[in-house]
Amino acid sequence: MRNQNLSTTREKLLVGRISYLNIWPLFEMLNHNPISSRVDFISGHPSFLNSGLARGLIHISPSSSFEYLIRSEQYRLLPGLGISARNEVQSVLFCLPFSFDHLESYVAGGGAVRITTASAASTALLKVLWTFYWKLPQPRWIPVAPGQGRGSIEPFLEIGDQALNIYLNQDPDLRIIDLAGEWQKFTGLPFVFALWIVHSRAWKKLKKEIIDLCGLLHMARESLPGKMSELAATCPAPGFQSREIEAYWEKIEFALDPEHLAGLTVYGNYLTRLEMIPGMPVLDFI
Repeated sequence: MRNQNLSTTREKLLVGRISYLNIWPLFEMLNHNPISSRVDFISGHPSFLNSGLARGLIHISPSSSFEYLIRSEQYRLLPGLGISARNEVQSVLFCLPFSFDHLESYVAGGGAVRITTASAASTALLKVLWTFYWKLPQPRWIPVAPGQGRGSIEPFLEIGDQALNIYLNQDPDLRIIDLAGEWQKFTGLPFVFALWIVHSRAWKKLKKEIIDLCGLLHMARESLPGKMSELAATCPAPGFQSREIEAYWEKIEFALDPEHLAGLTVYGNYLTRLEMIPGMPVLDFI
């Protein structure tokens, strides 16, 4: 399996692969399956994959739940599969260089908040919590490239491996708020960061390949609990110890059950109230 440039047109199934630790074990399970000869993987951060999926340059991807909610008419979903957390996830963090209690006065004084451009779902989650749970005045939101929030004098949102590094190597001068944990406190439900999204055009011409991949993903997901230690020991993640990786994976769920769907629906309803999406769409599964 190899990465492909998005401009390449092939009849193979083009599958987006998030270049973060959170999904690594599931893709690693696919590496040893014959389907690899019929699939090309396109790696990148979530927003990059969202763009490729929206343009039809990626056929299927574990992509932002926000991407589906805002463009659902273009897509179908794989049933029973997602990337979620029921509590703290350690890799979607809102970080402040001062106490949370000072955040309201900071914003009132014109203070800005940096939000990573790497994830639409996490950025929208922060805005939902900000408005409906924390009930704070709206700040100046400043989009920044991944990793450009850390070290600033402004609060910032970071995700993925860079956020996990912040969590595991906590700076005593930095206050860290785990957004998945905050969502659970607010709603009592898990938060669905990503869904397995299929572009509708790909579904029409590559049904067999997509159904085969869906079946293999379910098998891989069901096999993961007994293989986490082995996978963590072989995971190429400089800067992280295998026990840290395994503990992190234990906080992530790859299923999409009724409770996850309830959390997704509540998220969609809040996004509708913020006018970030036109309304909570019907979830259209293959």
